[in-house]
Amino acid sequence: MEQMMQHKRMSRTLAAALAIAALAVGTATAAPAASGLSPTFTTCRDKAQGAVEQAACLTSESARQDQRLNQAYRQLQAKLSGAKKTKLVNAQRAWLQSRSRDGELDTALYDDSQPGNLQGELNDVMRLSARADQLQKYLQLLD
Repeated sequence: MEQMMQHKRMSRTLAAALAIAALAVGTATAAPAASGLSPTFTTCRDKAQGAVEQAACLTSESARQDQRLNQAYRQLQAKLSGAKKTKLVNAQRAWLQSRSRDGELDTALYDDSQPGNLQGELNDVMRLSARADQLQKYLQLLD
């Protein structure tokens, strides 16, 4: 039984390490899912030497994406009225709940190691960026 538990922990640690290796390689696989990732993030991540610097890059990008999302949301609210505005508010609330649940799932799936924490943060940055992209597409429809 102990051997199975140890094997399971090692497997999770290996999976998290592989995820971090993918993070270190670049955004080639992640960029299509969220085109709004900043060039600053890519440069920061390319220059990062170690988990602490990678975490700093992710924290900065998370703030940028959150600001981008909030700006697009406010612009959409200003352009919509009545039932459409209500639907936007309801959709955003649902997205916030989904984001929270996805974060909870990330926490459950990735171990509490540095690689696991970095992967969870990257996943959240990607969620923020994808939602900001979506809201910006809605804005383009209205222009």
